[in-house]
Amino acid sequence: MNDLKFDEHFSQALRSELVSRVEKAKPARRTKAARWGLGAGIFAGAVVLGGAGAAASGLLSIPGAPVITPLGSTVTETHSGPATVQFGTAPEGAKSVRLKLTCLTTGTWAYESGAISACKAQDLTAPGNVTQFDIPLTPGKESTSINTQAGSQWQISWTFVDEEPTNWATNANGDTYGAQNEKGLPQLVAVKATNGLMGYVYNAELEDATGMTAALSFKTREEALAWQEKQKGKRISIPVYESDGKTVIGEFLISNDDESTVVPPPSSPVPIP
Repeated sequence: MNDLKFDEHFSQALRSELVSRVEKAKPARRTKAARWGLGAGIFAGAVVLGGAGAAASGLLSIPGAPVITPLGSTVTETHSGPATVQFGTAPEGAKSVRLKLTCLTTGTWAYESGAISACKAQDLTAPGNVTQFDIPLTPGKESTSINTQAGSQWQISWTFVDEEPTNWATNANGDTYGAQNEKGLPQLVAVKATNGLMGYVYNAELEDATGMTAALSFKTREEALAWQEKQKGKRISIPVYESDGKTVIGEFLISNDDESTVVPPPSSPVPIP
């Protein structure tokens, strides 16, 4: 799960972006939820490090990653196929639920946020079989649904946490760098390179490679679908830097090899035209 993949959820999100541009009467269609659908759906597997990804990598010092304080004990469950995880009532001071999903078989898992993670055979005995993420707590939020194939087996552990936000840092060139968070993406985004090193990629290069930049120029559905068709089978490499934005330490891969079967999220945040 070290490669960044295009999938059907990305296609749906891209079509939604088109609707926001074609329907001028609805300029605000691209909501925060839709943006999260694009971001999380593409950044499956926490290779682009947000707060949860930074914590999973042991890099809480990444600027922009929250300071995490666990509240209460950790609960672990094992499931086969789709399931709804019940949290119950949150303790006082809890701001989110931190979950860690471990795949026990191959398969694809879709989350309510729109994020998607997948496990291949080689992931089952490697760190790639673990995906960690946070769910912000809202009034009445006591569960989350996870969708997967009927035969896919998985284990999930979760605990309530308190999160205190931190700010991105700025390097000598004036570029912000750090983890993806509620403010979005800094100019240099924290990622895990294919060689296992933690570093940063330029957000502009990331958006070019994933199609976010291209989506801004599409005026019709046909243009978007034609662009997606051209990307099939492609693997795009972008450099991973140290925080200075100059020293290259590895590469970050974006692939569209259609190797995994994608299941739809239990409740998609992205409207489908």
